[in-house]
Amino acid sequence: MRVRGSHVHARVIVIAVLAAASRVVGAGDAEAVDRPLPLMEPAIVEYRWTFVAPEWVVEPRNVDVRAVISSTWTKRIDYGTLEFPIEHRAIARIPEFRCKYPDFGLPNECRTTWRTVYADVPVAVIRRDHVDIDVPQWQWRDAHTTVDVPRLVWKEQQLVVSLPAVAVRPDPAR
Repeated sequence: MRVRGSHVHARVIVIAVLAAASRVVGAGDAEAVDRPLPLMEPAIVEYRWTFVAPEWVVEPRNVDVRAVISSTWTKRIDYGTLEFPIEHRAIARIPEFRCKYPDFGLPNECRTTWRTVYADVPVAVIRRDHVDIDVPQWQWRDAHTTVDVPRLVWKEQQLVVSLPAVAVRPDPAR
């Protein structure tokens, strides 16, 4: 049978605990009557569990590296090229005869005129030019950096559970 109501239920439990603790119930002994009741007081019981749990730890590490570093510098190269442009040049002088009368009869007036002959001739010419070139330059250089390295570690941890309890002690007065 279940009793409803917390006050009645709590009183019944306290009476049962006191009766069991004092052994008065059903004892016909005189010593049992003279013995004092034990002291009951509230207490807390702790339960502890120890276990290991994974945990990420980040450790900084210094890294020194000797690396090849490339750079470029500009260099100008001058050069000459051979070209053959066409030029209009005088190549010769030729005489041209002209007479006043075409039949060469006398008295005739004749003249000599010198004419210049021109021709388009290829002429060798050196033309100057330049090229700018990026020349690679390699150097050894020391580099320093810090790298964060993650690491999984197992750490010991505790779980503590505290529960209310009733402590039974003998009477401290005696």
